[in-house]
Amino acid sequence: MGETHIVLGMGYGDEGKGVFTDYLSARLAYPVVIRFNGGHQCGHTVMHADGHLHVFSNFGAGSFRQVPTFFSRFCTIDPTGIVRELSALQRSGTSPVLFVDPLAMVTTPFDKFYNVNDRANLAHGTVGVGFGATIERNQGPSKLYAQDLFFPAVFHRKLEAVRDYYRTKFKARGLESCLEALELEIMRVDHFLRDVEAARDSIRLLTESQLFQMGFENHIFEGGQGILLDMDFGIFPNVTRSNTTSRNAFEMLRRNDQQAAATVYYLTRAYQTRHGNGWMSAENYPVSLINNFDEMNRSQGHQGEFRTGILDTDMLRYALQCDASFSGNAEKQMVISCLDQLTSYQYLSGENVLTAPDKDSFLKQIALCDSVLINSGPSSDTVRQWR
Repeated sequence: MGETHIVLGMGYGDEGKGVFTDYLSARLAYPVVIRFNGGHQCGHTVMHADGHLHVFSNFGAGSFRQVPTFFSRFCTIDPTGIVRELSALQRSGTSPVLFVDPLAMVTTPFDKFYNVNDRANLAHGTVGVGFGATIERNQGPSKLYAQDLFFPAVFHRKLEAVRDYYRTKFKARGLESCLEALELEIMRVDHFLRDVEAARDSIRLLTESQLFQMGFENHIFEGGQGILLDMDFGIFPNVTRSNTTSRNAFEMLRRNDQQAAATVYYLTRAYQTRHGNGWMSAENYPVSLINNFDEMNRSQGHQGEFRTGILDTDMLRYALQCDASFSGNAEKQMVISCLDQLTSYQYLSGENVLTAPDKDSFLKQIALCDSVLINSGPSSDTVRQWR
């Protein structure tokens, strides 16, 4: 029975989950990375040994360490994204292994199209890759699963049903959607069908029970997004259609009789960030960052503005409280990253702005777990134990 490590973000995403997954993958024996929420919309940046950065979306962030990835049924997959990212990884000398649950949800060009033409969705904030639309569609009868990719006749008919689903949605919105509906009608899917065929060669279907029978010594659950975006605990409507706590991970462990002790790692930057719309408690206290040339977040595209603020300890406590009902008695460790980007050590507590005189004093005020790791660089090589 393998050991369990669950990596969670305490904020709105962008907390360094990819870097820390890479850190664990390099140090644990015979691991597998398990994606248990979100899907292909996640962007987890990891530095390769040669110094270049890669943003993992369709493969786990342990892939540079030759650690296989498992996408669970809670996740979405994008055949086009898989093909493109696989090509990029192979050019860097990486040959990733991808296991996918047969019931993982498949994103189509129609989901992506609707995602970026849905005015309400754009206002709430979106990465623009069809994740939310895919989740919403699969809650009804127009489901499309990873296993369907391997049955071409079934897949083609289901893909037509997905197109019909969006035809109906556009018609229901009235005259203002005429242009979008016309574009949907003439959208070609030839490239997507070729990507599906290519993606099939890169995917191995694997059920949860088969995964846990493979003898991996360490199961690294790589979370997507952050607890403050959780569909049940975030502030609506600027939330994700996913459970970003440890809920799904422990559900998978329970139903597969995995009873080994688990460690939950709660990640935060040394300051608050939010990429996209929505309330942010420290927005009125922006942070000036240094050593920031490796920052992959930009205020562009569908997702919107990338904002920073001083760290809010009340929001960190809230994130821990949101996860407490699921993590139970699991060992809890905190991971604080991007310490090299601060010019001062300010933080919020009880809505008051406080300033620590030095880094250690700052860490003592914001550290909420008995065990704390810190990182003062963009790669996993600089992660170290603080207490």
